[in-house]
Amino acid sequence: MAQSLTTPFPSTFRNTRTNELIDGQTLAPVFKKIHQHKTIKVMQIGDSHVKGNILPRALGSTLERYFPRMEFTYYGMNGAWARRFYEQDMINRVVAERPDLVIVSFGTNEAHGNTIDERAHAETMKTLTDRISERCPGVCFLFTTPPGSFISQRTGSYTTGSGRRKRTHYTTTKVPNQNTANVARSIVNFCRSHRMAVWDIFTIAGGTTSACTNWRNAGLMNTDCIHYLATGYTLQGKLLGEAIYKAYTGTATSGSQTRMMHGSTPKEKKPYKTVKGF
Repeated sequence: MAQSLTTPFPSTFRNTRTNELIDGQTLAPVFKKIHQHKTIKVMQIGDSHVKGNILPRALGSTLERYFPRMEFTYYGMNGAWARRFYEQDMINRVVAERPDLVIVSFGTNEAHGNTIDERAHAETMKTLTDRISERCPGVCFLFTTPPGSFISQRTGSYTTGSGRRKRTHYTTTKVPNQNTANVARSIVNFCRSHRMAVWDIFTIAGGTTSACTNWRNAGLMNTDCIHYLATGYTLQGKLLGEAIYKAYTGTATSGSQTRMMHGSTPKEKKPYKTVKGF
């Protein structure tokens, strides 16, 4: 029986791309263990998008439907940049799980800083992956790009009071954070240069022209226009899980239907309970 691997975007989304990993074949060591019916350990690390629990739980639940022999853990930190996670305490957290695959999900906070220094950003990602690899030989990495966010932009000003009580007030509006595209490109370029898989959700969900507005117009973003509602995070988790499975079956570009390698449709399971926080 065939199993659909395409959870659709809302109809309001524009300029979307095929949901698939870039260089998913670099996860071959993990896929080999799956094909051999061995247990694999997957860990996702990241910023507040991961810390909020909903995205990683949706990802873990989706992956478990396709890969029953899987242990999934995650750890996120509010406001974290990738460089925070190459410090010793964070490396210790990752190593303690002995992962076969580490999913690295940063970029939103980097995009809210100054214009990204791609060389420095690449050095950060290299240090992070090197330090994990040194203590977890054979580990594979899968990076994800930030999905998109907004920043406040001044639109005008007005004054109140007079004399010493005179005050200037500014009016603002939310506009797409264009630096997200730079951060996403930096992550993709790093992964291509170092033969690591990447899930470019920013491009998949509409890219520079549409990604940020797609999420907001569909009612999937929080009011801060940085974080997402549960429906948005759940959709992202499902899409990432499906992209990983497409890479496993090797059918990322062969259409929305594929045949299971083991010949059966995934069974519905009880709610995912093996996710461990810290």
